Amino acid sequence: MRILVVRLSAIGDVVRTLPAVSLIRNRLPRAHIAWVTESVPAGALAHRDDLDEVIVFPPRLKELARNPLRWPGMVREFLAFMKGIRGRRFDVVLDFHGLFKSGIISLLAGGGERYGYARPFTKELNFLFNNRRTPLPPGKLTRIRRNLALARFFLGETDDGSIPEVYLHSSEGDRQEADRIEAEVLSGRRPRIIVHPGTSPQTPYKRWQPERFALTADMLIQRTGGEVLVTYGPGEEETAKQVVEAMQERGVLLPRTLTLTGLSELFRRADIYVGGDTGPMHVASFSGTPVVVVFGPTDRTENEPYPVTPYRMVFSETHCAPCRKRTCTDGTCFTDVTPEMAADAAMELLGEGRANVAGGSS
Repeated sequence: MRILVVRLSAIGDVVRTLPAVSLIRNRLPRAHIAWVTESVPAGALAHRDDLDEVIVFPPRLKELARNPLRWPGMVREFLAFMKGIRGRRFDVVLDFHGLFKSGIISLLAGGGERYGYARPFTKELNFLFNNRRTPLPPGKLTRIRRNLALARFFLGETDDGSIPEVYLHSSEGDRQEADRIEAEVLSGRRPRIIVHPGTSPQTPYKRWQPERFALTADMLIQRTGGEVLVTYGPGEEETAKQVVEAMQERGVLLPRTLTLTGLSELFRRADIYVGGDTGPMHVASFSGTPVVVVFGPTDRTENEPYPVTPYRMVFSETHCAPCRKRTCTDGTCFTDVTPEMAADAAMELLGEGRANVAGGSS
């Protein structure tokens, strides 16, 4: 059987699809499983032995889509891309994304069975493109459990509540780079605390103030005698610098950006991760590192970290959350979350210790 998984973006959503794909691989060990995704989150799928193929959606198509005058060229290139996928002769397509663009890919891929979500769990009329629609129970589900529901529907299994244990993988190059960073900037003190304050430019509403991250980091150093490494992704370095500069204790800035699997390897070597509701938080959680997540306006049920890994969610109950307002007129969902709350949550996790997660090598 040849199976195509469709989950195009974003980093956190792609990572949270891994347990569903792991379940399918476990049940169908001889199947050919391919995954079509965008170029940035594709990095999280590197070095995996449960995937036979990662198909990267051409970044150029997104660039062409921004200019209506270039749409005819975009359509031609998209159809050429889809011709290549159709030529692989997939039997089944599993659309975990649930949008118009993923529905078009699912339809044009040519699989006889196209699995997606039933209404109202899709957007942009996605349900019209699939001929096998996964029913979901009423109420909110975490993204991980929703993805598992689709996988189990395809496999013909009932939901037993279990979640497969699966971690991001790293390469020998990732491990060597982590070794270099440890030698360059870290003292070796424990616990090692990762603070990741940034968010993507598209999600500033998820960003807790750098000064609060700095206060949290100071408290943890003072309470534990450990070391804080402040990490960042592309475009987030300035926010990370603001945290280090605002700290009273010594904070260490990540000396350079890393690949997603390189970042995962660095997270795996830490004792705890503190950050917001972002893709890197899910990367840390799927690296086996306990995480403290500072939630603002986003839905903490839907965006719960990987429950196989210990975590704490820090938040303030407000009348308006969850929401996705890009410009918020209230802001108490974040301002009412104090550094003490985040530091206390981190201390709880540090007190519990952590399991040794090998999970990682290719």
